[in-house]
Amino acid sequence: MKPPMNADEHRFAISNLKSIRVHLCASVILVCLGSGCTQIGDFGGRVADYFSGKTPVNAAKKMEDQYFPDERRQGINMLSARDFGRREPYTKRYQQIAQYDTDWLVRATAIRALNRSRDASATPIFIKALTDENDIVRVEAAKALANIPDENAVPALVKIVGNTNENRDARIWAADALRHYRTLEVARILASQLNGREFGLAWQSRKSLVKLTGKDLSYDETAWLQYLTGPDKPFG
Repeated sequence: MKPPMNADEHRFAISNLKSIRVHLCASVILVCLGSGCTQIGDFGGRVADYFSGKTPVNAAKKMEDQYFPDERRQGINMLSARDFGRREPYTKRYQQIAQYDTDWLVRATAIRALNRSRDASATPIFIKALTDENDIVRVEAAKALANIPDENAVPALVKIVGNTNENRDARIWAADALRHYRTLEVARILASQLNGREFGLAWQSRKSLVKLTGKDLSYDETAWLQYLTGPDKPFG
C-alpha cells in the first residue's frame, strides 16, 4: 500500500493539478483559435470556469451566502458575466437582492447585473434606488436608467441633477439618462448646469442637450434657454 503523502508532497500535487488545469484551458482556447471558433469568448470562459472551480453552481451558492456580503457580491458578478446569467431566473433573483439585501454594495452589484442584463422589467427598481441612502447605489441606478429608459424616472432624475448636495457621479449619470426625454423641463434643468462648478456635469448636460435637440450652443446657458423657449423651440 502506498504511504500517505506528506505536507510537501501534498503541496506539490496541488501545484501540479493547477498547472494541468491551466494547460488544459490554454490548449482548448488554442484549438478554438486554430479552428476559427466564433464562440471563443463564452466557450473559453466556460472551460476556464470549470477548471478553476468558478462554476454556475458555486456562483449561485456564493450569491445566496447568508453571512458574507462579499461572497454574495462575487456570486452575482460571476453569474452576470455569462450570457445565461443575464436571463431569468437569475435576473429575477437580482431584482430581489437589489431591493432587500442589507449590504449597500450587494444592492449596487445587483443593480449593475440588471443593467448588464438590460432587464427592462427592473426599471421601477432603478427608480426606487435613486433615493437609496447610499451614494453608490444611486449612481448604479442612474447608470442603469441611462441604458434602459423609463419615463417614470424623469422626476427623480431631474431632482438629482438639480441637487447641489447630491453625489457628483449620480448627478452626471442622471444627466446622461435625461438624454432620452425630449421635454422642456428636462432641457431646462440640463441647461441650468452648463455654468456650474462641476465641469463633468456641465459637459454631460451639454452632451445630452445636443442629443435632445440636434443643436450645439456650447456652454452658453442664456443662448440655450432662448433657443428652448423661442420661435424655433424644439419641443413645440
